[in-house]
Amino acid sequence: MRRYSIAGLIVDMEAAGRLARQAEAYAADKVSGPSDLLLSCGVERVMQRNGWIPDRDTAEYMGTGALFAQRLVHFNGFQLHASAVVAEERAWLFSGPSGIGKSTLTKRWTRLFGAVYLNDDKPALRRTEDQWRAWGTPWSGKHDLSAPASAPVGGVVFLRQGGQPRMERLPPYDALPLMMSQTPHALTADGMSRLLELMDGFLREVPVWRLICRNDDAGALLAHRLLLEENKT
Repeated sequence: MRRYSIAGLIVDMEAAGRLARQAEAYAADKVSGPSDLLLSCGVERVMQRNGWIPDRDTAEYMGTGALFAQRLVHFNGFQLHASAVVAEERAWLFSGPSGIGKSTLTKRWTRLFGAVYLNDDKPALRRTEDQWRAWGTPWSGKHDLSAPASAPVGGVVFLRQGGQPRMERLPPYDALPLMMSQTPHALTADGMSRLLELMDGFLREVPVWRLICRNDDAGALLAHRLLLEENKT
């Protein structure tokens, strides 16, 4: 068991192999006192319940990630399946189904605009100090693009593959099903109720967009222009 600081929370967690490597930047061994969370997933149990998981490393990574997501809702937060970068001191999250091009687009942002990665798979979103912030987490995908840092959330963009790039601001009733579809929520009834409360608050405060584009620079350029313009207003 080792101590980590993740999304502003002190987490005691069993970690070996891949998870230990990806969590090393979050180590908080010198922090004393009680922890906020204890994550011990029971690797054998995870493998028994999910026969498709290939090895213990993957089981631990996925099991602890699922526990963190389940418990995060009780600390005013949730995780979003997204690639998050920081630009102009704000976090911008690009979400959508696997393979839609999230990581490709954020990689373009790092090249074109000097953005830096916060998390390339499952950033945490928490409301603290009267604002929504995005945080890096060790559950950062196969490329482990992550940072133990946070930034105020500027906006969320859902990607759709298409032709000429175009972008539209989504009302909350259109944004909600998209957000829920990319939010880990294997929750109890109480946890789901809390998640829906958090999601309602999030959508009242944070703009959500849809970006339709090809896999080229044009979509990245359009998103950067519209998002940064809105953030300045």
